[in-house]
Amino acid sequence: MTRRVLLALAALSLTSAVAGGGGAPAGQPPLPRTCRDGYVRPDLAALSRDLQAARARWTASGVTSYTYDLHQIAAPVLFPDTRVTVRAGRAVSTAILPGQEGTPNPLARQTMEQRFDDIARTLAFQRGRTCPEVRVTFDAQTGHPTYLYSGLGDAGIADGFGEWTVTTFTPTR
Repeated sequence: MTRRVLLALAALSLTSAVAGGGGAPAGQPPLPRTCRDGYVRPDLAALSRDLQAARARWTASGVTSYTYDLHQIAAPVLFPDTRVTVRAGRAVSTAILPGQEGTPNPLARQTMEQRFDDIARTLAFQRGRTCPEVRVTFDAQTGHPTYLYSGLGDAGIADGFGEWTVTTFTPTR
């Protein structure tokens, strides 16, 4: 190939990557160059501080045995609501709640410590995104996580967003 053809191919590759085509890792949608109208970037530093404060409240609570109910979506899958039982800091069982149908949620069997770790990984991942979408809440008293939503912003519903909600948290000491 001539030098002119090689330079043209290099320029075309660079233009494609900057425009969002071909620049994303395999299996991931290209990053949008701009976020949708009205988009407000979450304050990931504040969410990280909230996570640290909630972990401290959780540790101070001393709760190691408890049950909680989990509602979870891992797009495009809506799992049946599940009761999780933790004893002495270990997730020991899960059960689909009455009135629910479907396959048991393989993602449900987690301790609160594991849920904190999931949130930390999610925040780290979202820092590198152009239009991150993440929301997190924690219980004011014990600090246990109560809600996590994470998505890829403008990539759409098929972006693999995830969301879970913890309800009916009950210490069983």
